Amino acid sequence: MTDALHTTGIAHVGHDHGTQLAWEMRGSGPTLLFLHGFTLDQRMWRPQVEALAPHFRVVTYDARGFGRSALPGPEVFHQADDAAALCEHLGLAPVIAVGHSIGAHQMLELALTRPDLVSGFASVAMSGLASVPFSADLRTLFGALSVTARAEGVAAAKALWAQAGWFATARERPEIAAQLDEMLADYSGWHWLNESRSRSVEPAAATRLGELKVPALVITGGRDLPYNQRIGEVLAAGLPNARTLTLPQAGHMPNLEDPTAVNEALSELAARC
Repeated sequence: MTDALHTTGIAHVGHDHGTQLAWEMRGSGPTLLFLHGFTLDQRMWRPQVEALAPHFRVVTYDARGFGRSALPGPEVFHQADDAAALCEHLGLAPVIAVGHSIGAHQMLELALTRPDLVSGFASVAMSGLASVPFSADLRTLFGALSVTARAEGVAAAKALWAQAGWFATARERPEIAAQLDEMLADYSGWHWLNESRSRSVEPAAATRLGELKVPALVITGGRDLPYNQRIGEVLAAGLPNARTLTLPQAGHMPNLEDPTAVNEALSELAARC
């Protein structure tokens, strides 16, 4: 679908164009590229798209294995490479790379491995930073999800995942809970039934924070898990050009729980890039 300021499509990218990424682009001006978190998809960024598209070119997409994008094949891949390929396919560079949870880590990898493509970076409740280990309860949850999906089916695993602490504060608000349920219902469950083909880049991003010279923004929910709050602290200390925003009443979904504050902070970041 295409009009002057709104385009959607499927990009054939990757080795021998072996994967397909669903994307949407709105607005014009400096480009913000958004990547969602695990089991979510590009719909999580609706409040940002609506608020920012009148002032920026806003691009959202579904990572490989999520939303309307293709499931992983047999090859090992890096989500950061997919993001770079999408930038090149759509002619987006430079972009302000914005990611949520594990998507924030993957956008950090993009910024570090392809600085030619990235003019700014924003982390929203990052997960997956190697220097901050997952807590014991989170490791137990990951194992239980895989066991449940195989033994009882993907629907049972989704019910378990929906009750994870990452979503507890967001689910206090029915309208946000409905959005989370909408995305979770459409998630394939592939990652609970198969060995992940996605790999982190090497050397690990956690060891390279000082290399990121572009303006950065670190957003943390004051009611997020201690694990994610600790990652926010590490990023704030390690990124040379970072500003921080802690939203006291938000949990792991600050862009949905306090969209006005997040949108203002992203606009300020864009002004620094």
